[in-house]
Amino acid sequence: MAGLGAALAALLAVLFALIVLVLVSPLRIELVLRKEAGLAYSAALRPLGGFGPRIRLSGRRQPHPAAKKPGRRRQFDARRFIPAAARLAVAILRRIRIRALILDAEFGSGDPAETGQMFGMLAPLAYATLPARRLQVSLQPVFDRAVLSGRAELDVSLVPAALIGPAVRFGWDAFRPVR
Repeated sequence: MAGLGAALAALLAVLFALIVLVLVSPLRIELVLRKEAGLAYSAALRPLGGFGPRIRLSGRRQPHPAAKKPGRRRQFDARRFIPAAARLAVAILRRIRIRALILDAEFGSGDPAETGQMFGMLAPLAYATLPARRLQVSLQPVFDRAVLSGRAELDVSLVPAALIGPAVRFGWDAFRPVR
């Protein structure tokens, strides 16, 4: 009986250590978006700093029809929710490390003047960035027809445990009881 308790305690300790390891090690998120005839995307997670297995998130899933339980509804207050969501977005962006961003696009509106104006607005994105291996932007305007095609790849890394504080702060700011 004592041996079973010790084995169970050891198993719980190993599971706890594994959970802590996953929470404190970087999580890589890979996103690829392609637009040619139709829009296609793929997404994957790579735990343990990219050394873990590649977990594909691509594909569409239908929501499971679940019966809604009657319960107490909270009043939605946009005056608290919107600023809290903005603070959460800023906090998450501060904790994300961009490993690679590749944008290769061809665009045109059909009107040469509008296409030139769009290219003028996007030119700082394409030409003001320092040439780096992590950031590659290539934009080609097409003045004679309406077109949007290309490929965007984003590879980011973040530590899941670093998101716990901002998530708790968001929950408290957005949904705390009103006095």
